[in-house]
Amino acid sequence: MSTSDAQYQVHSKPSGGHWVAWLTAGDDTQPAGSAILVGQTQDEAEANARRWAVRLNDDPRLQRR
Repeated sequence: MSTSDAQYQVHSKPSGGHWVAWLTAGDDTQPAGSAILVGQTQDEAEANARRWAVRLNDDPRLQRR
């Protein structure tokens, strides 16, 4: 699943007994900032990813390339 969040796209999928979410930017398929975010539910994982998007916007040094 994916949802759009400004310049990032939020993706998520179930993994075992939890959900994982990650951000991508533009046409890039790699997680933005090399981060995978975990939550007990899809909503929690995606909320964590949206908070990560805010941090990436505030501090571009967090972007690993």
